[in-house]
Amino acid sequence: MKKKVLIIIGIVLVICAVVFEIIILRNTEPEIVIPHDNFIYLGRYEDMKLNKDSYVFTNYEEFKKEFELFNELTEADFNEHNYAAFQVVYDECSEEDIEPINYTIIGNKIDVKAEYTAKCGLCAPQYMYYLIEIDKSINDAEINVEYHAKNNPHCNPYVTYKPMIYLYPTHEMKVNVKLGYKDLLTVTYPKYNNGWNVTARPDGKLLGEDGRIYYGLYWEGLNSLDNEFKDGFVVRGKDVASFLEEKLEILGLNEIEANEFIVYWLPKLEVNEYNLIRFESIEKINEQMPLEVTPTPDTIIRVLMEYKPIDKNVNINEQILTRAERKGFTVVEWGGSLIK
Repeated sequence: MKKKVLIIIGIVLVICAVVFEIIILRNTEPEIVIPHDNFIYLGRYEDMKLNKDSYVFTNYEEFKKEFELFNELTEADFNEHNYAAFQVVYDECSEEDIEPINYTIIGNKIDVKAEYTAKCGLCAPQYMYYLIEIDKSINDAEINVEYHAKNNPHCNPYVTYKPMIYLYPTHEMKVNVKLGYKDLLTVTYPKYNNGWNVTARPDGKLLGEDGRIYYGLYWEGLNSLDNEFKDGFVVRGKDVASFLEEKLEILGLNEIEANEFIVYWLPKLEVNEYNLIRFESIEKINEQMPLEVTPTPDTIIRVLMEYKPIDKNVNINEQILTRAERKGFTVVEWGGSLIK
């Protein structure tokens, strides 16, 4: 009797399991993995093209309003399919060879996998747009893009602190100053819009558009400097002031500029037992934050100090500094960054 009961219970459990599986299968749409050659590339843009991350185009006219220069789709294509557009946001200074690899679709939910080669750098974001062909019945899609780096470089995404820009024309003139990556600026004074427009005087005083007198143009912004010191200087905290006086004179700062530099950085450096210090090359500074001045100066001096607090003396190749000369219309900038 007990054996019959157990058999009946077993049969009931098997039937329940089969029914449950049928219900689940009927209510779960299959996940489809689509390879990368099914993406339709629409182009690269410096500004966002759509006001949201993804968008479904249901007709040709609507699509052409946004992407009028793209001519590979026709009205006939939209008679058969809708097209989901999505953006891939990237920074060409830190993300190389970025592209969507594949996507999975479950109902109206689409997960896109994008891969890129990571590198050390930082600049303004750009936007690439793609289309995915979807069923005509889908009028709204939820698209999520997951970014995967193929490598892992050692970078240092920190802040460039207290850069001051000084202008010394040979005679009073109107000057326009622009920084290359506006999106990376965190603080500016006077307010930076699409640049600074000032009347510069030979004594360094700047008359702003607001009628105020400034002695310099101030900004702070993000950077991605190399966190490895291949050369530089090991400086005791108590010796920082004399060290900076000597090196800043070589790099082209006058006594007033050097004084302002030292007044700002000395409290941060002299409290450390030792400091590892180096001065970045003009090429690297220009790469991190391009500087455009109109009219073109005769001399541009850009000083960017990188430092790392250390608790003991270390051996490092001494950095060789090139003496700067100031001639004609001169632009000077100084700033610094803590390397962790």
